Amino acid sequence: MSDAFAFATGSPPGRPGPGDDLAERAAAAVRARTRVAPEVAVVLGSGLGEAVADDLDVEVEIPFADLPGFHRSFVPGHAKTLQLGAYAGVPAAVFNGRVHVYEGHGIAACTMVTRLAAALGARVLAVTNAAGGLDPSNPAPRVVLIEDHLNLMGVSPLAGWRFPDGGPAFVPIHEVWDRRLLVAAEEAARAAGIGVSRGVYAALTGPSFETPAEVRALRALGADVVGMSTVPEAVAAAALGLRVLGISCVTNAAGTSATGEDVLEAMRRLAPGAAAILRGTLAGAAAEG
Repeated sequence: MSDAFAFATGSPPGRPGPGDDLAERAAAAVRARTRVAPEVAVVLGSGLGEAVADDLDVEVEIPFADLPGFHRSFVPGHAKTLQLGAYAGVPAAVFNGRVHVYEGHGIAACTMVTRLAAALGARVLAVTNAAGGLDPSNPAPRVVLIEDHLNLMGVSPLAGWRFPDGGPAFVPIHEVWDRRLLVAAEEAARAAGIGVSRGVYAALTGPSFETPAEVRALRALGADVVGMSTVPEAVAAAALGLRVLGISCVTNAAGTSATGEDVLEAMRRLAPGAAAILRGTLAGAAAEG
């Protein structure tokens, strides 16, 4: 194989990919509508779309349904659109929503936002989510900055990916979560007067919430928060050479009774703080080059 393989998969030369042309086809569909060349990409979790609206100067908005490789989603709180323009003054691709494993499309579909971001030239990916809290001494609602993760989804996001020479995607992921971005996010939080902590994010497939026994097991494994997304996007980003920032909005105590509306209501309270952290961190990340 050659670098033509990497190009066809929307991967930078020398990076692995799944061997299809979906990312490049999606990138071509975007380029047909706008000349915005994003430096950063943002994935907005449930209910965060409105929170970033004031910081986002949108040039074009594209429904996920118009992008090859993207599936329709019926998850509440997800607008299912890609917005391109300037976010906090930085050229950006903002994904309002994501695909989840529990929707039945497979884990490969969950990496499409990352693959498209890489194909469009983004160098930084910020992923946000609603999550359940596992630390009873630090109750919801609160914001946790992801410093590591546990992939408990039962499959790797890189399954089937190969390097241009045909080798399996054996890539180091011990530093998925960029340390400089993590520190910058803490500084942005302090500047905005927002209390945050660092934590380990556990990714499960869902869609059911966790049982009390599962919560105890997750605590024993060292997890601080739990959710049903984010890790596929982040691992794919690490494989494609993007720096990754993760922000979890802890909306409820895992293992207790919570509805989808409870989660969205808590997200509405946390969203302004999460947006302030994103704004301050990504502006600085773009300035770093």
